[in-house]
Amino acid sequence: MPLSYQIRDTEASIHIRGHFNFSLHGDFRAACHAIMASPQVTCVDIDLQDTEYLDSSALGMLLVLREQLSPRGIKLLITNTRPGIRQILAIARFEKFFLID
Repeated sequence: MPLSYQIRDTEASIHIRGHFNFSLHGDFRAACHAIMASPQVTCVDIDLQDTEYLDSSALGMLLVLREQLSPRGIKLLITNTRPGIRQILAIARFEKFFLID
């Protein structure tokens, strides 16, 4: 499965494998809704360790998630980025909006 999510106490994670593009929109949205329905969550980790590619729709999905979590004070992290993915995030200047590890 290209997208999975997990909620543990106050932390949630979304793990994306392969291509992060519009084809994952429905799954990504469902994961986000499930996470936001958990009032105890204070941190969300977008794990891109197994992500080989992302496009502008993926960047848009990340920005929408940030807009939804920010008013609730939930911290959003992007972790385990490969060099190519990190370069795309740098070009898009995502370090201004996200904590990227």
